[in-house]
Amino acid sequence: MKSYERREKVAKAIQRELGAIISSGGIKDDRMDKFVSIVDVDLNSSLSSAKVIYSILNKGDADDLLAGAGTQAALTENAGQLRGVIARKLNLKYAPKLIFVASDSLSKSVDMVHLIDQTIEKDEENQSQRDV
Repeated sequence: MKSYERREKVAKAIQRELGAIISSGGIKDDRMDKFVSIVDVDLNSSLSSAKVIYSILNKGDADDLLAGAGTQAALTENAGQLRGVIARKLNLKYAPKLIFVASDSLSKSVDMVHLIDQTIEKDEENQSQRDV
């Protein structure tokens, strides 16, 4: 097996496991947001560190910004615990160091869907006005 194939397989397995841990409430921290999704995991070539890109589904108001900062702190503080759980579940001799990086891809996706819905509604209104 080529090294990049192993790296990709381990990265996807880490992504799956972290998602399962977070969604099942495996991090007992009040600062964690309820709607956290692991978007991607990027392992370095030696498999010693992993950049974990996560996203929070939010509306963009001040409360959501505070929740995002709390989630970042909670993930960073629990990185060692998560690393141990991943090492055991994936049967890794050395689990990579987890570095959490926030992304706003989920909220941007939701915003895009809302814009598309609004455009469709406006088009339907314009079409119905032309038909009359």
